Amino acid sequence: MILVIGSGRDKVFPVLIERLREAGARFRALDEDALDRPIDIVAEEDGAGHMLFRVTGQDCEARIPVRVIFVRHAVARTLDPAVTEPLGALQVALNLMLLQVRCPVVNPPAHAFSNYSKVYQLGLLAEMGFEVPETLLTNRPQAAAAFEPSCGCREIIFKGASNMMTLVQILTDAGRDRLVHLPNSPTVFQERIPGEDLRVHVIGESWIATRLVSEDADYRRAAFNDERVRGEAAILPDGLGERCVAATRGMGLVASGIDFRVEPSGRHVVLELNPFPQFTFYERLSGQPIMAALVAHLMQLAAAPGGADSNLLV
Repeated sequence: MILVIGSGRDKVFPVLIERLREAGARFRALDEDALDRPIDIVAEEDGAGHMLFRVTGQDCEARIPVRVIFVRHAVARTLDPAVTEPLGALQVALNLMLLQVRCPVVNPPAHAFSNYSKVYQLGLLAEMGFEVPETLLTNRPQAAAAFEPSCGCREIIFKGASNMMTLVQILTDAGRDRLVHLPNSPTVFQERIPGEDLRVHVIGESWIATRLVSEDADYRRAAFNDERVRGEAAILPDGLGERCVAATRGMGLVASGIDFRVEPSGRHVVLELNPFPQFTFYERLSGQPIMAALVAHLMQLAAAPGGADSNLLV
């Protein structure tokens, strides 16, 4: 049995449910945004002193052992306490359960914290052998104004420092005039790597590489504005795919989306590792079977030996 946790308002969750159904997989789905369909989680000790979790609600009856979990938490789209408080309480309960389940989790939220600080995560990726851009994180206007990559001919880009999505912008003269506001908002400044964007999705031991071509400094902004973004299959240099798999596993994850800029010389510079990728966005752009690979891996994990040891019933 596969348990899918997410939101019906998300892009990935509904497509994953549809694809699992088409593949004939046995699964249950918990929609965190369906507050009118409550979810109940009961934790109790089994006879051996271990924790046993029983989930009821939304078609779950606490009868069937779960052998793998896919989780992509809902994001609050309002500040209304009537929504945020029950959603927060549910996610706390789910995360406490996910810390103690004995089946694979794709991906454990507790292992995603490096992405909450982009610069910290960039340091981890550098330690793993990836090339990274020259970077400054600061809220000091003087430091930002003085930042200049060693290759002084390169433009500077800036973006948010946390896991919240922000769109990359080029630092222009007009932007420099706004550096006085930095004390209110620590910001990441980086050299702009010339070349093309590359996304590598890691799923288990395999990977799918996608080249993204756009005129915008951030191809995501171009896509949001209905401007042309071309996605196409890419081939990685020898060893890079294996290194992406090792980095994903090294961060305690099963799947990831790793972003690179590829220079005309072929140099691959890593930008970020996303623990909860928008698989469907890249599949739509490139036509690559990314969701099929995810479904196949979840079904493989669900069929693996050892499922009888599950301590989660749905």
